[in-house]
Amino acid sequence: MKKSFNFLAVAALAVALVCSCAKGPKTVTLDFEGSNWDALVIADQANDNNLYGEGATNYQWSDGNSMLEFPGFPDTYGTGASFYCGGEVISNFVVADFTDADYTRQLEVPVAPKSGKNFIVHYGDADPTALTKFTTAPMNSQIRFSDGVERVIKSIDICPTNFVINTCVNGNAFFGPLEGSTSLSLKAVGFDKNGSATKVATVKYLDANDVAGFKNGSKPVWKKWDLSGLGAVYGIIFCVFGTDDCYGDYGFNAPAYFAYDNIVVEMPAEK
Repeated sequence: MKKSFNFLAVAALAVALVCSCAKGPKTVTLDFEGSNWDALVIADQANDNNLYGEGATNYQWSDGNSMLEFPGFPDTYGTGASFYCGGEVISNFVVADFTDADYTRQLEVPVAPKSGKNFIVHYGDADPTALTKFTTAPMNSQIRFSDGVERVIKSIDICPTNFVINTCVNGNAFFGPLEGSTSLSLKAVGFDKNGSATKVATVKYLDANDVAGFKNGSKPVWKKWDLSGLGAVYGIIFCVFGTDDCYGDYGFNAPAYFAYDNIVVEMPAEK
């Protein structure tokens, strides 16, 4: 009876040791704060050399903790890589008054992010059929894991930019004011290491109710967007899209921008 007890005790100890050595998955948050990120902040919203000049060829960013990177602007139209083709740029422009905001104020948000001062502004749209047409990643702006490991991006914080808000509230020559059933949405397309789309997550961005609130003095806010449903991905391509009446003869008529920050990444469990 004593020997049996000792055997069970040893077995229980072994199990406990194994369990104590295995650690659950942890999360890392990329918040774009620090001097290295400050150095990449775009200085001129409309004409910065890193957006449209020679510097645009080499504008990219990477993070050693989350392993996320933006490899650079695509050359979507064969005219050279630039923000005009879509991209993910670091900004710190916060202006509470969105009145008269146009393309010269394309990197502004109306309220500071939840942590720090820096954030990302995405530019790039998608047509209404992109859910079925989109199959590959290389010709689109993307964020991805630099080490090639597929991970779960759990969430990001998102906020409309001043250019988008002003256009939806007051309208311009191409779009708006946003009213009725017209709405803008965001799309996150997860893709694997072969560049093939895997899953898509969408979220309503702005609609007539939001516009009515802005007119009555309500303030835009940063909101959390759950992306965990995409599963493990090599990278993500973000797109701005809308209801059918957002499109004309030359494509998407609304400003295709949104801001994001605080990317939460689930890292593999450690042994």
